Amino acid sequence: MEKEENKQQSQQPAPTKKSWWQTSPRWLGGCIVAGSVWYFAQNFNKTSVDSLIILIVAIGAGVLYYRIKSKIKVKNEITKIILTFVIIEIAAGFLIGFLTVLI
Repeated sequence: MEKEENKQQSQQPAPTKKSWWQTSPRWLGGCIVAGSVWYFAQNFNKTSVDSLIILIVAIGAGVLYYRIKSKIKVKNEITKIILTFVIIEIAAGFLIGFLTVLI
């Protein structure tokens, strides 16, 4: 019995060390979305209140990225990522444009 258990344990592959970007990529998509919202919204940045609105919307877009991505029912992963990115960018653009014009 012990020999069989030792054989099973020795047949399991040794865990390989993954680099930092392979272990937890959950934050990467949200950061890319938040950064792109921040970059594209710099045309609306005229006062300090406008930059605060842009910052809040950009952080919100980064946080909501994976929640919206999980709701989209598309089989192709690349299409799902692009569709989520476009939806968030359009919604953030409208929200930033509306709030900065309002103030």
